[in-house]
Amino acid sequence: MTGARETSEVDAEGLLAPWPGPYGGLPPFDQATPERIERAMHLAIDRRREDVTAIVDNPNAATFENTVLALEKSGRAFRRVETLRAVFASTRMGGGMVEADKRLAPLITAIEDEIAQNSRLFTRIEAVLAARSALEPDQAQLVERVHRHMLRRGAALTPAKRAELTELNGRIARLQAEFQSNLSKSGDEVVWAVDAGELEGLPASAIASAAKLADDLGKPGVWAIRNTRAAVWSVLQFARSRTLRQRVRGMWVGRCAAEGACDNRALVKAIVTLRGKAARLLGYPTFAHMAVEPRMAKTPEAALDPLMAIWSPVRFESLVRLKDLQVIADADGLGEPIQAWDYLFYREAHRRMRLGFDSERVREYLEVNNVLAALFDAMGRLHQVQFRELNDVARVHPDVRVFEVSRDGSAIGVIYADLLAREGKMPSSWQYELRTPENIDGRVIGLSNVCTNFQRGPDGEVLLGWEYANVLFHEFGHALHMLFSRARYPSLGSMQVAWDVVELPSQLNERWLFDPPLLKRHMRHHRSGAAMPDDLIQGMIRVREDERVASLNLDFLAPAIVDMRMHLAANGEAVDPIAIEQQIYDELGMPEAIDAVFRIPCQHHSFTSAYAAGIYSYLWADVLVADVLEAFGAAEGGLYDAAVAEHWRNTVLTVGASVPAETAFRHFRGRDPDPEALLRRFQLGAAA
Repeated sequence: MTGARETSEVDAEGLLAPWPGPYGGLPPFDQATPERIERAMHLAIDRRREDVTAIVDNPNAATFENTVLALEKSGRAFRRVETLRAVFASTRMGGGMVEADKRLAPLITAIEDEIAQNSRLFTRIEAVLAARSALEPDQAQLVERVHRHMLRRGAALTPAKRAELTELNGRIARLQAEFQSNLSKSGDEVVWAVDAGELEGLPASAIASAAKLADDLGKPGVWAIRNTRAAVWSVLQFARSRTLRQRVRGMWVGRCAAEGACDNRALVKAIVTLRGKAARLLGYPTFAHMAVEPRMAKTPEAALDPLMAIWSPVRFESLVRLKDLQVIADADGLGEPIQAWDYLFYREAHRRMRLGFDSERVREYLEVNNVLAALFDAMGRLHQVQFRELNDVARVHPDVRVFEVSRDGSAIGVIYADLLAREGKMPSSWQYELRTPENIDGRVIGLSNVCTNFQRGPDGEVLLGWEYANVLFHEFGHALHMLFSRARYPSLGSMQVAWDVVELPSQLNERWLFDPPLLKRHMRHHRSGAAMPDDLIQGMIRVREDERVASLNLDFLAPAIVDMRMHLAANGEAVDPIAIEQQIYDELGMPEAIDAVFRIPCQHHSFTSAYAAGIYSYLWADVLVADVLEAFGAAEGGLYDAAVAEHWRNTVLTVGASVPAETAFRHFRGRDPDPEALLRRFQLGAAA
């Protein structure tokens, strides 16, 4: 037993070491297992504690170099292991990773609290803060950021309240990990179809995928619809059977909301209630006040007001559209008001009949390699970057593709593109920093992990609906924002910007997908190789204009309002988010035919630390995007204007959090954001 334990420790030590290989080192995904990650995290926590002890034991007076910079450079082994944990916990959850992550989540939170609440460290930080006028601007920004972080983790509380906060944070972390695990498991649920007639209208690829899944599950000869967005949306958009649509929609909206292994209803009550208690301990009236304070909005009211202001005109337009869809449904013989399981089906009919857009026909051209080629072309023209695929690189799964990103002949980063759905992977899309760029002791380039869940077709092809192609442009926008950072310190990197502007570069990046010459150049039929016809290109653009960006639709606005208001209710007393959600939907007059993107038990964003009381940020960012696009639109070179693009990079993309977000935007536009820009972009006026 002793020898086995020692071997395990040696194996785990290897995950703490600096990463080997080119580009300043690449993650050793091939060396990691859940067991090794868990053991390595325990060792990394010990080392991180030792690093902080060395700082506070320094007998010399506190300076930026021996305190703040030393803290910034500490914990590197911890960050390396944390990267492996985060990737495995979201993309490779088998082999005991789910259980390991639940055990590790409170430990990771506890070490963060322990460091932030170290009174000797806080005293040294305050001494440096008092002398920050003598520091360089980014150094002063870093000191202020560290000081604010420590205060928000309880540094100024009494010992008893610090202990209480640590206990609360640990419980929240553990519950959030359980919430995400349940949400992931809900993707294994299926609806069975035993009659081929139920599948009428479904694309052949969707029918083949459903047959294969049923066969894999031991029931050949029937069909299984998995509880994933791609499979569910295919049924809701195309299946003529209302019964099948109703059953599949019921499975989707009911995720994690019924008794069983995936039930999140008790978890959401506990998480929001505990968040309120933690916020009150720190002196905030509610969790919403605590969450929004460091963001660009500053107050919950400033974040909520735009959502409420836009609700009425968007609802008016949505009801007009519902009437149009009802006309189509009546002509189709529906014979009753459109229900939630009918909405996407008749919206698809509206796209075909009124907008000249056929979703399935477009998919034939949006093969994933075509979309990547268009993306790389657009970013090359806009930012003078080049992408080169790397083959001999360790990866978490063979499906992952890896790309070097270079500019002016030098690599600026590496992107891991984990694009395909598989068992044990979170059913969503996101970008994660594997390593933050920095320039403390020489330039260290960034590493990005872009994750989506695209489905393979029955012949191995990967064809994307235009919404999914849009996702790829969006997530690569996050990745390039991260890689472009020239901030000296990792804690001031691009992913550390005020969270309500973190979506600005990604949502802006979506616009280049709708450039007709780009589509004509790259979107070719996956079998014939023919270029996408002009009518399909114009149809995509008409749909984009008609349906607008996601934040200008009720299915986004409703959960964003719920997210903020339930966290405004988190004031230390018990909170029932599900009851709040229903009350708000009743107050707003949410049309029953339109489903929210998420309901509370499966609201991924609200129950992560980053996006809690932060879903509003998508609308906030879209306002900024519209303003930025007006700058490109007014320039001679339009979307690819070199001068505007360079100004955008220099004032926003490269500065990270070394400059406050509002200041960076003013540097780009020469003024504060214009809130009317988004309404102008989509000609959306106020409605009576």
